[in-house]
Amino acid sequence: MKHLATGLAGALVLLLVAGGLGWYWWSQGARHSGNPWLRGEQGEARAQQLARESGMAMLYVIEADKCRRCKLLDKMLWQDPAMASTLAGLAKVRLNPGAGDGSDRVLRRFPKVKTPPGIYLQQAGGPLKPVQIVVDIQQIWMPGVTYRRGFFMPLSAVGFDAVLRTTLALEDPVFGAAQP
Repeated sequence: MKHLATGLAGALVLLLVAGGLGWYWWSQGARHSGNPWLRGEQGEARAQQLARESGMAMLYVIEADKCRRCKLLDKMLWQDPAMASTLAGLAKVRLNPGAGDGSDRVLRRFPKVKTPPGIYLQQAGGPLKPVQIVVDIQQIWMPGVTYRRGFFMPLSAVGFDAVLRTTLALEDPVFGAAQP
């Protein structure tokens, strides 16, 4: 009887370890497959195609190699598991003019970003719509009736999702004027 209890306890431990490893493997695969972040000129072309085919909006993140704010935003927001469902519904492109991947050519169509990161949303065939994030104080701009009549609110996955939906739905002439 004692051997049976020991055997059952060992089997239970083995089952828990195997289940944990299986969950880890599955979650890592789910995080990196399906709709990954794309980079550079080729990534932007693929994201445009994906957006046209699926009706997804585009998310452009303009970064720089040695940008402290870019790394902080990546860690704080883009890698946050709470952002997974929001990011899954977007064709995502990272553009870095110093990366040598054609990002500099793509960025000729964008307004100049003085201090990275720069974040833009775009629906297929629509104008670029900026998303203002102040990384150092963890704030994001929530547009109001017009883009300029809004307010800053705390940066979070829920906040980003609300800003995303509001910005994409907003029809404001300021967006057309911002196009190069």
